[in-house]
Amino acid sequence: MKIALLTNLVAPYRRAAFSLLAARAQSDGGTCHVICTDLRETQHIWPTKAEPFSCRHLPAIRVPLGENRRLSFNIGMTRALNRTTPNALVLSGFGPAMWRAQRWAKRRYIPTVLYFDGWHGSDAAYDNIVRRFLRQTMLKQANGFIAAGTRGKHWFEGFGIPANQITIAPIPTSFIPPQTALSDFAHRPFDLLWCGRTTTAKGFDTFLHTARMLKARKAVAKVAIVGALNISKVTQKVAECGLSDITDIHPLLPPDQLPDLLTRAKLCLFPSHNDAYGVGVIEAISCGAVVLASDAVGCAPDVLVPSQILSPHSPADWATASQALLENPRTWDQIRRTQSARITNNTADHHASSIWQAALAAQTRSQGAP
Repeated sequence: MKIALLTNLVAPYRRAAFSLLAARAQSDGGTCHVICTDLRETQHIWPTKAEPFSCRHLPAIRVPLGENRRLSFNIGMTRALNRTTPNALVLSGFGPAMWRAQRWAKRRYIPTVLYFDGWHGSDAAYDNIVRRFLRQTMLKQANGFIAAGTRGKHWFEGFGIPANQITIAPIPTSFIPPQTALSDFAHRPFDLLWCGRTTTAKGFDTFLHTARMLKARKAVAKVAIVGALNISKVTQKVAECGLSDITDIHPLLPPDQLPDLLTRAKLCLFPSHNDAYGVGVIEAISCGAVVLASDAVGCAPDVLVPSQILSPHSPADWATASQALLENPRTWDQIRRTQSARITNNTADHHASSIWQAALAAQTRSQGAP
């Protein structure tokens, strides 16, 4: 099998999986080439590393779209695809480059697999007439489909894709989870921890209001914020909520520094208004924290029970749910174990294997098509 994988960039939570995928292809006598439409993503400080697999970044004209999003018009994609000579093409997302690549593959009778991390909630947030056209065209022509979770699977099914053509590949963590015994409730100094970009879209205001209510109830003694995009602005907001005396504020940190803080947290809150998957949820759980997430976080139904999934518009509900956990260590420990058991497939090995199987199945389907 010779696989070409077109994506925006290799995020840290993909790197190990793509390495394993490349090794699998090589052991099978094939190849795996990753082609990226971008060099980096704004509002992240992912370290630049030499990839342990074949990876090519395409030059482009890039148009910022706000926060961490931008549109790329790439140059040299056809030349890059011709060099890889794949017999299966995996496309991550529905951008213009992916649409063009699928047209290239169709002319050469090469099967394509669509690889989507989102679901109908995240899709609606970025809906526009161009994306709608590209998406519908690509769905009709694809031979296989990869979803990050059950919500993504249902999204594909909503377009008439048969369930047996959809592979679920949960997203791994961006770091190697701690291999030693995790601290218990009593040895986690942060009652509440925020980990992510401090934006309205991510629900940062809801987090602050929740923390303020919990402090008033004397339910929290220490809070941490990791991911401050602007330290001075975040410090001011924290002060306005009366939380300065109990809050540690950290900037955006590279992935390998996150476990040190996540393993010290009792609760991590993700009150996002829009989150395609929610890798932060998986990472917090992998470090032994208990998570509450909003109903707009893609992975929430796969990892959490309904009582742990809340509206991002109701800080009072977040405060009540958090207080109940902080006042009952035994319940906290039971939930921690349950959440941990539900992320066992969020590994690089499972992710790589899922992509491989989806590509093989797509190839088989294309060979049997009229």
